[in-house]
Amino acid sequence: MRRRVVLVTTDSHVQRRVADHLSRKGFVVQTLQAPDTGPEELLAARGRGKPASAVVLEFPQPDGRGAELIHALAPVNPRPALLALCPHGMIEAGVAALKEGADDYLLAPFDPEELELKLERALEQRQLREELERMRAVQLPARPPQRELTGSSPLIGKVRKRIALVARGSATVLITGETGTGKELAATAIHEASPRRHRRIVKVNCAALPDPLLESELFGYERGAFTGAEQRRIGRFEEAHQGTIFLDEVGDMQVRTQAKVLRALQEQEFERLGGTRPIRVDVRVIAATNQDLRELIARGRFREDLFFRLNVVPIELPPLRERREDIPELTELYLEEFGAGSPWGKPRMTPRCLEALMAYSWPGNVRELCNTLERAVLMSESDEIDVHDLGLPSPARVIACSSGGEALVLHLPKDGVDHRDVERELILQALERTGWVQKDAARLLHMSRRKLNYRIQRLGISHPGWRRNRARAADPAEEDPDIC
Repeated sequence: MRRRVVLVTTDSHVQRRVADHLSRKGFVVQTLQAPDTGPEELLAARGRGKPASAVVLEFPQPDGRGAELIHALAPVNPRPALLALCPHGMIEAGVAALKEGADDYLLAPFDPEELELKLERALEQRQLREELERMRAVQLPARPPQRELTGSSPLIGKVRKRIALVARGSATVLITGETGTGKELAATAIHEASPRRHRRIVKVNCAALPDPLLESELFGYERGAFTGAEQRRIGRFEEAHQGTIFLDEVGDMQVRTQAKVLRALQEQEFERLGGTRPIRVDVRVIAATNQDLRELIARGRFREDLFFRLNVVPIELPPLRERREDIPELTELYLEEFGAGSPWGKPRMTPRCLEALMAYSWPGNVRELCNTLERAVLMSESDEIDVHDLGLPSPARVIACSSGGEALVLHLPKDGVDHRDVERELILQALERTGWVQKDAARLLHMSRRKLNYRIQRLGISHPGWRRNRARAADPAEEDPDIC
């Protein structure tokens, strides 16, 4: 099926060259004269016969209507691909056209074949947009939304504030944190609050593909680039043009692919696998990892120059054990969401159950909490959830130590409990709850600061925020009372 292109320009010579070349390549070309063409004329021209696949538009228009014409096409469904023709050397005009909504631009003088290549690329992106819209229209079973950034703790409040600040620009962001802390949700939040929110956020898990496949996934390939490459395929960087690309688990990327990503970051251009033509893109990069990239650099597994390019704005997500005060709020949200599909409705949770949730260390962070509560709601045989419904790694009992209305709770195995493990866990909870201020933790534990200091040294507890180890030797003759 022949594709239709509407060409709007003031130069009759350019019109003839472009129309002749595209006609020979199988396009149907309709020419309109600028500046006589306004939004009404352009939309009317598009409505004659078959809708236009693309619009090639001189930008800026002599009467300043270029942006107006682009805006007129924005609500059209399906929206045609938009290519701006800009005067010689006026890169700023091309950038302005992109900001207004054009898919790409071309500076005069240009070769008609170059225009054809850019037009083909813009049409590919248009096709992807249409496919995405069709996929979104399919009614899929509802899945409870993730809530990793939910909470009222100071730590998560700082993260939300940092996200709001960084979303205003296009700087590259590196999100770090343990597995399950919500790195993908943070990346999505940045994109949806940014000026690029009307374009796509393309997500790539760098750990899910071996290196050769990852390279072709990111940058695409030309027909015949390798066995099985029967047609050209654009990569994820091209799909994210004018939007955001999220590189998850970037620490698992091999050094060879890192070099190509570095170039794409530095120059905003790359070549497809098997291709020689540079492809320029306007993409914001957000990367995430649960690994220590500086350690990987020291081991020769990650490029230092790429790290500095990615680490323009760092955001570190705290583990759930450092913001335990958010657990009740997260629990309420998940119970409401998962309870919507339960015959009992939203279940109630016993006090013992909530104590166990607060006491557990959550190595899988919020993702583990979400999975635990979903399983508990599914397996519960009534409208009440108790400790045994949680299915935590070991059967649980709770030891509580109360102080002035506050409670420290400890999740322990039933048998084989070591007193030092109990003691260590309670001290760690007290220190975390008091921001690692020893005098406040001692007050919470009903002991002197001197005794707490002795036990901290004996149990080998340390924290980076402490300037020096102020532990003192305790009197050997002094009896060591129980904590609780």
